[in-house]
Amino acid sequence: MTPILEVEGLRVQLQGRRGRVTVVDGADFTLREGEILGVAGESGSGKTLSMLSLLGLLPAGAVVEGRAMFGGQDLLALQGRALRDVRGAQIGMVFQDPMTSLHPMVTIGRALTEHLRFHTKMKKAEARRRAIELLEEVRMPDPEGCLRAYPHQFSGGMRQRLAIAVALVCKPKILIADEPTTALDVTVQAGIVRLLDRLRRETGLSVLMITHDLGVLSAIADRISVMYAGRVIETGVKRDILRAPRHPYTAGLLDALPHPEAPADTPLLTIAGAPPSANDVISGCKFHPRCRFAQDSCRTEVPSFVTAADGREFACPVDPLPATRAEVVR
Repeated sequence: MTPILEVEGLRVQLQGRRGRVTVVDGADFTLREGEILGVAGESGSGKTLSMLSLLGLLPAGAVVEGRAMFGGQDLLALQGRALRDVRGAQIGMVFQDPMTSLHPMVTIGRALTEHLRFHTKMKKAEARRRAIELLEEVRMPDPEGCLRAYPHQFSGGMRQRLAIAVALVCKPKILIADEPTTALDVTVQAGIVRLLDRLRRETGLSVLMITHDLGVLSAIADRISVMYAGRVIETGVKRDILRAPRHPYTAGLLDALPHPEAPADTPLLTIAGAPPSANDVISGCKFHPRCRFAQDSCRTEVPSFVTAADGREFACPVDPLPATRAEVVR
């Protein structure tokens, strides 16, 4: 598949009390046409900030370096109107909390049609027809009634579908979905996953899906990139990543998942320690304080990426595969 987005050496610094701190440190990833790329990692790993930087949505004082090629142009170099023409129209984003991302005093109809008319100069009646059509696509009951309603009148799952509709109203080429299933019950999560997968298959949409839930990615992603402390530390095809992780951090995330067939009293496995904050200064591999496979070189040298025989890339001098649990993921 042809790459639609190529990000190289993404580095993001935010202004802190004691000066700038690095929150994303040289992240690389590629999104292909019609693909769902899952970006996984614990909270604070830099997943969301990486995506916000592509759309110029970082706070004042942020410094962004690197390249993000989309449609023959570098997103990180765009400013003003050029960036607004891409944001929303060509790249849509579903934010993590639909209750706060949807304006509580704006009707769903206005949220959809105002966004559409700004980017396409579409007439009001035509924009309304497009809004109804999109609400039908995301399986909202009574689309015409939805246009007159406010966000608080819908359940969490329905609000998430509405947020997806707002992001897709201009028919973008890429959808960035930030934790679209967080705080939803299992059946609603499954509905959102099916919706995104169906939209991808029917429209050729490319999706960047940010989540900490590897279980969700196992059901929808084509490839997975795992982030830790601002860096992508492993990337590859979903089945390879979930069956046989090659980075100790990825292996730890998978081992921490509860096994559906384990006895009820089986203790959950955890990764020792806690993720570092952006203010922590850690030499070498940033995961080495928590890694049970750490070597002396891990404490002094930043590991470079290794390409495995299956095409997977991981940044670690140690292959944990022989010593970790590797299970077949359906």
